[in-house]
Amino acid sequence: MLSACQKNEVEPPVKTIKKIELIPQDLVLVQDGSAVAKTPFTGTLRAVNQSSIQAQITATATEVNAQVGQTVSQGQILVRLNNPDNAARLAQAKANLSSTQAQATLAKNMMQRKKRLLDQGFISKVEYEQATVDYQAQQENVKAQQENVNIAQKANLDGIILSPISGVITQRQIEKGQTVTAGQTLFEIVDPKHLEIQAKLPSDMQAALKVGQNIEYTIQGNPASLSAVLTRISPIADPTSRQLEFFAKPNQTIHSISIGAFVDGNILASQPVSGQLIPLDVIQDIKNQAYVWVIRNQKIAKVHLVILEQRYHDNSAVVQGLNKGDQISRIKFDEQDLDHDVIITQK
Repeated sequence: MLSACQKNEVEPPVKTIKKIELIPQDLVLVQDGSAVAKTPFTGTLRAVNQSSIQAQITATATEVNAQVGQTVSQGQILVRLNNPDNAARLAQAKANLSSTQAQATLAKNMMQRKKRLLDQGFISKVEYEQATVDYQAQQENVKAQQENVNIAQKANLDGIILSPISGVITQRQIEKGQTVTAGQTLFEIVDPKHLEIQAKLPSDMQAALKVGQNIEYTIQGNPASLSAVLTRISPIADPTSRQLEFFAKPNQTIHSISIGAFVDGNILASQPVSGQLIPLDVIQDIKNQAYVWVIRNQKIAKVHLVILEQRYHDNSAVVQGLNKGDQISRIKFDEQDLDHDVIITQK
């Protein structure tokens, strides 16, 4: 008889899930907190008052009185331009005016003489009326010649370039002896005492834009935290970029060398947002996808966060995403530790 060999079945080993021991000092209790919602933006610092000065005539510079970086006052003479043709036209216009005035005076005397002769009956009324018409014609000629003088004077005065505002010269594009043409830019002037932030925000974030909103910002190259108030908002979005332009007035005095510098800032919401207050240093991968390791229902869990505010001065952060009763672990775990049981021991 043949007998079959019976094989004993081998049972697989039971997988034992290890329990992780922690002490109270390894854990942080979640507390309620609040933060001001922030809408980030980038922009530039610009002068509210600035001016580009162009030549009104074609002429040669005989005098240049301003340098880059120099402070000038409104009405100060910056350049004198010499145009002989304009000077000659003004002299001719004045000569014509004098001649016409003399003729008008003669016509007036003739009219008055003929009025006396008419009253004495020596001439007819027609002769007197003709003298009156001649005088009136000469008066009109005087007015016309005076207009020519005014035009010639303006053309001659266009050779004297005055500063339209008080400020600082930022660009100079003219030298003594240089011939400039009408419309050519000679100077750029800005008023450093009145600066503002100019920035844009996507139109779908327009709810964050309200006149009077507080702003916190920093200037490129200057780590100091500064503040400003939103003052103006463009009523329409840019048709190409779909962005809304806005302006803000700094609360602090800004040095003029910062004009044109980039600004990084946040528009602060008027109402605070509720969240949880936790230590800043327990947050992992804060620059990309922030998360923390928590003990939830006595097990290890990985919870992603929304960071509302980072407070470096006291190592705290206001976040959203945690549940009531969560305990944050100061100990860093790995993905394989997820869902492991945790025992908290008193040591």
